[in-house]
Amino acid sequence: MIVLWLTALIPHARPPHCAQTDDDLKDCVSPKLGQFLLLFSSFALLAIGAGGIRPCSLAFGANQIDNPTNPKNQRTLQTFFNWYYASVGISIMISVLVIVAIQDAAGWVVGFGVAVGFMLLSTIFFFLGSSLYVKVKANKSLVAGFAQVTVAAWKKKNLALPPMEYAAWYHHKGSKLVAPTEKLRYNRILSYMFYAYS
Repeated sequence: MIVLWLTALIPHARPPHCAQTDDDLKDCVSPKLGQFLLLFSSFALLAIGAGGIRPCSLAFGANQIDNPTNPKNQRTLQTFFNWYYASVGISIMISVLVIVAIQDAAGWVVGFGVAVGFMLLSTIFFFLGSSLYVKVKANKSLVAGFAQVTVAAWKKKNLALPPMEYAAWYHHKGSKLVAPTEKLRYNRILSYMFYAYS
């Protein structure tokens, strides 16, 4: 948000203002490469930030109130999820209406500045409460597990598929015994390898 705010705050970070009439469009100056890079880098940082926050905030919030010993735990979690999605929808609606109204009334610098201020405030509040949070440690390393599966798959890439007479392996309770296709057999072997090493 700060980088996006700088594109509005610094006059040299954007091309000069251009009139919107047809007669004056020929006098408009195109943005320079550096201006484009600054703008697109702000979009990239926003996307990375949103991609890191949105999937984690729901699980992190659920960890704060999850109590398996509480008989009403499932109901409490359902209420949390409902309020989480409702608050996200309401906050997006308010931000689209209010921030755009501020930008129309006071300009882009003030509009982006208000958004930066709220983001800074939320970051401060998050870190102020960090000593009170329930922090669940990961029981496995995602990177190490992915590396193990990749190495195992590479080492076993030339192994022959099991013979067709082992089709009974693929029989599920209550289903007809059907010999799998080559593609299904190959996918099953990969899934067995994945579960064996993860």
